Amino acid sequence: MNLLYQLTNFLIGTCLASHACVIAERAGKEDFIFTRSKCTNCKQQLSLLDEIPLVSYLMLKGRCRYCKVHIPCEYFLIEFLGGFAFCKINFSSISGMNTALVLFSLLLAAISDYQRKEFDVAFIVPAFIIATLHILLNFQKISSVDLIHFCPIFALFIYEILKNNLGSGDLLVYLILALYFSPQFANLAFLVASLILVILFKTAELDRKASVAFIPFIYIGVVTQLLCK
Repeated sequence: MNLLYQLTNFLIGTCLASHACVIAERAGKEDFIFTRSKCTNCKQQLSLLDEIPLVSYLMLKGRCRYCKVHIPCEYFLIEFLGGFAFCKINFSSISGMNTALVLFSLLLAAISDYQRKEFDVAFIVPAFIIATLHILLNFQKISSVDLIHFCPIFALFIYEILKNNLGSGDLLVYLILALYFSPQFANLAFLVASLILVILFKTAELDRKASVAFIPFIYIGVVTQLLCK
């Protein structure tokens, strides 16, 4: 039964991730709530069969049904990652819904950061509000260990931002993770993100002087943490 529950949540997560792609792409440009999705190349409105997360991409072999243009595999990977991000969430509880909103907000930021190397701060406002309320309600539970984990990393972030090695968006994401989950959770998520990035630089031919969208890697770190719980 637990496996069935997680599978259902995985499917919900793929749908949420698919819609996050639509929001990140259309935000500030056109309606992303009431209008149907369409091919970005031929502008043909997609049918329901074209919009089934993961399945449609595989059935269409990664190409638009109408103009046959290649669909970026990033969409498939985002839906896949989204499925794992939400698979252990209890959507029937308030805390579960809050976690889902935090994860959805961060996913919007990750997608936008990947596509444009920046994101609209409005994407993470809901997550920041939830994280702030969470820490205020649980302020008495903060321990000295939490402060030891938080303060040095926070100071390092400020230092790197002043040196223009990191963007302020990365700091906001760190604060959300540290306030809502825990500083230890945030630190481990950033550690996983950094290790993945180091491996990519070592194995792939990446320009070390070019700016890198870091938030997508942070999100992978977050999902890894959630799955290990």
